Amino acid sequence: MRNASLFTILFFISLIGHAQQRRNDDDTSHYRTVPVPAHLLPIERAYGSSSLGSVYFYGGKKLSSPYSLEIPFFELNDPDVSHHFQAFRTVTTLSRLTALVPLAYILLSNNRTNGTYWSVYGGSIVASLTLSIIGNSQVNKAVIRYNEMLRQPRIGLSADPVSLTGRTAIGVGLSYGF
Repeated sequence: MRNASLFTILFFISLIGHAQQRRNDDDTSHYRTVPVPAHLLPIERAYGSSSLGSVYFYGGKKLSSPYSLEIPFFELNDPDVSHHFQAFRTVTTLSRLTALVPLAYILLSNNRTNGTYWSVYGGSIVASLTLSIIGNSQVNKAVIRYNEMLRQPRIGLSADPVSLTGRTAIGVGLSYGF
């Protein structure tokens, strides 16, 4: 049983290392070929949020969970934001699955000693909390990158007819910050 726990922990560490290497290999991730949609609003993280869970606000409204951020992340269409959010979803799912390990141990084990059960139970709690913290750090990285992308200057060109003269007025604009 100890070997299985060690294998599981090493597997999760290798997944995280692979995800970080994939992110570092993408040198062109900071160049954007399409403009940031103008209707997107910044995401705010509530004061007092911790690594065990954060409360987010979008457009002044409190979101029920970090999964609610999927829509603005999808509309931004940034590879780094999408990668961090997908990593959050994967690690959160793994965190929930580790909570089932003690149940599987009870159902499948012939050895019913108390010490072994409590070590499996404690190990699953530690693994679940660790994966939850890692997942929340991934969604926080996605929010930081999302807000950075919204801070980029937006340049626009406008041509509107003027009602009194019948001519067209042309204007150029630059918007920065939020």
